[in-house]
Amino acid sequence: MKPIFECNLCFYSENKATYIHTKENRSYLLDHSLEHWNGHLDPVLFFRVNRTFIVHVNAIKDIISYTNSRLKLILRPYSESEIIVSRERVKDFKNWID
Repeated sequence: MKPIFECNLCFYSENKATYIHTKENRSYLLDHSLEHWNGHLDPVLFFRVNRTFIVHVNAIKDIISYTNSRLKLILRPYSESEIIVSRERVKDFKNWID
């Protein structure tokens, strides 16, 4: 199962389904929830930024200050929707990214 982790940018939930988005700019439906994947991913490489997204450290192209002390992430090449680090996770995210 390791290769799927090496080629992904993020995991995300949409319409009660969970997907993985790859470096090839493709999304694939997964059988398990984000909660499941969050418990099985390497915390050095992956971070759950909000209820909808888990991102890979190498996928982050840019980090932008956003409203209400939150952060907006730009991933390469993912651009389907905004990825906002929730206020509750900003401090942990900054520690993780450093």
